Amino acid sequence: MIFYLILPSIALLIFISFSSFVYKRKKEDPAALRLILFFLCIGFAYLSAMVSGRGDLVGRVVLTASFAGVPLTFLLFLDRYLQRFGKRFASKAALLLMQAGFIAQLAVQAIEMTGAVPFKSIFLMAYFVLGNAYIIYKLVRSYLAHRQDDLKSLFKLTLLGHLVGFLPFLLLFGVPLLFGVPIIPGQVAAAFLLGLPIVYLYMFTTQRLFDIDFFLSRFSYYTIIAFFPTLLITGLAVVLTNHRQLAWVGWVQLFLVVYLLITAFLFGKEFLDYRLRPKWNKDLNNFQGSLDRFSSRISRVMKQADLERVLEQEVRSILPVREVAFFRYEPESAPQAQDAAETPQAIAARELAASGRRLGVGAAVVLSTGLAVVIGQKRSSYQILWIGDKTNRTKFNPDELGWLKTLANYSAIVFENLHLIENLIGDLEAEMSKRQGTPSWVLRMIFQLAESERRKLASDLHDTALQDQLVWYRKLEAAMLDHDMPPEMRGQLTDIREGLLDVIHQIRETCNELRPPLLKEMGLVESLRSLFEQQQIRANYAIEFNAGEPPESLGDEETLTLFRIVQELLVNASKHARATLIRIELREDEGGVRLRYRDDGVGLALEKLQDSYQHMGLSGIKERVRSHAGRIRFLSEPGEGLEVDLWLPIESAAHEGEDGIDERDSNLAG
Repeated sequence: MIFYLILPSIALLIFISFSSFVYKRKKEDPAALRLILFFLCIGFAYLSAMVSGRGDLVGRVVLTASFAGVPLTFLLFLDRYLQRFGKRFASKAALLLMQAGFIAQLAVQAIEMTGAVPFKSIFLMAYFVLGNAYIIYKLVRSYLAHRQDDLKSLFKLTLLGHLVGFLPFLLLFGVPLLFGVPIIPGQVAAAFLLGLPIVYLYMFTTQRLFDIDFFLSRFSYYTIIAFFPTLLITGLAVVLTNHRQLAWVGWVQLFLVVYLLITAFLFGKEFLDYRLRPKWNKDLNNFQGSLDRFSSRISRVMKQADLERVLEQEVRSILPVREVAFFRYEPESAPQAQDAAETPQAIAARELAASGRRLGVGAAVVLSTGLAVVIGQKRSSYQILWIGDKTNRTKFNPDELGWLKTLANYSAIVFENLHLIENLIGDLEAEMSKRQGTPSWVLRMIFQLAESERRKLASDLHDTALQDQLVWYRKLEAAMLDHDMPPEMRGQLTDIREGLLDVIHQIRETCNELRPPLLKEMGLVESLRSLFEQQQIRANYAIEFNAGEPPESLGDEETLTLFRIVQELLVNASKHARATLIRIELREDEGGVRLRYRDDGVGLALEKLQDSYQHMGLSGIKERVRSHAGRIRFLSEPGEGLEVDLWLPIESAAHEGEDGIDERDSNLAG
């Protein structure tokens, strides 16, 4: 009763409900009708198979139409569905052949109804098996063709759904039926078809596919684990029953049932672990909280001693231990003989050497006293965290070992960064001592960092201080318009309003100086002309600017460097030189860019350029030129103005190894 009426009826209702859902959600989609027909064919085939088995004529007709329609409607659905991705699943010839086979099945059924020829179910089964074999073949080919592009997950999910739905039916019932020995009943085999609507309904209606690769990796792992227990259980059943209770088909059925149950149990166990383990195992929450806390604290670590202190505090807060120590272990220099006065760290080093174990970051080695964990590695030297025995005299459990391994991996990253910084500082010191000056690449990095901070400061000023000033200016202006007040107070408020306008203007000018507006868009020459116009309004000097076309290959860094140099020269002319006329020339020269500057200011002596605080801007100009491996020359005398001649290479990266000091560079007081 259950297999012949209740389950088939429930299955049909499920398929009908899914069909209704698809129609409501996707009725405008051409593929929706084909998917609905596919669902209905499966449902009616399941129901009519039970009725047809009793010899009912209507059941046999419905079975023929629906059973033969399953591979045909699926082929039509998938072909139409893939057209939205610009792909075709089956050729027109294959579709016509499948349709002709379907019509042939109906014709044979009609002939059988007249009694002229007895209908043979083997023809229907052969059509079903061959049709699904072709579909699986096309799915495999499509997956192989698209395994490197975005359709990989789609074809893998489709192939998996088809295999789950039809492979048990084909391998355990359909194909064995051709030889007269089905392994499982048709009712049970048909139950696997219930998995099809879930897969294809999900695929058709959702915008995101679940991670099929993760599912398959878990499935492969669990099926391998489940095989040997299943084999053991089936073998014990065979031995205990003396081989007489079941035929060989029955033993295969028992094996498959146990295999399926154990695999399903392993999947369920993982789900329950994810849901229930954090609630039942409080230590797991402690470990996770410890990792979060440790990862947050190590972000502020700057020295190895700080890292070791943070790590020791974390270990002591979680594990019931009294002793925690750190030491460096080198296999070549480890002690070999036992010494009565040796420390626990020396004992640990000796036992590590005696074990002969190959160490790596995260490796945990249980010793006679305590545990050694590798938290860092530098060539053949290892940084070891040694933890004494627990006070409760228990071993370190797997959760604790996994937690320690994760801490070790976090620590190893910090150790590696600290070593890299240490090596970088050493290389920098050696380079500076060898060259008697800062390398050009270091200068360039410093100036890049400075420009980055300038941009951040300009953005902060614009978004905070400037906007606040504008708000208060508008409020003051509105108050002056909306209220009557004595003339004296109105005059004072007018002065305050004008002062606010001056502050707003100064903030805008500061932002423009910190971050030159439209330098990339306007280019160097036009940006300089705009700068000169503004400076001549604020300062008491005139500027004569002569510029040719700058090289097209002039990079953004070189452009910004030249702009900053001109800015600094103008500041010097305004504050210190008291110049009235400035001449600036910019042109391409010697595969680079040459900038000449001359003013009629008070000038300066050569020795004052190096030591005077007032001329730090000119020293900064020298460093900027050196950072690009360029050349610069200062010519000046007190009362004779200042002349600057500098040259920057267009491709300074080619001179990255040079320090930018040329024997012709000099600071002259002529």
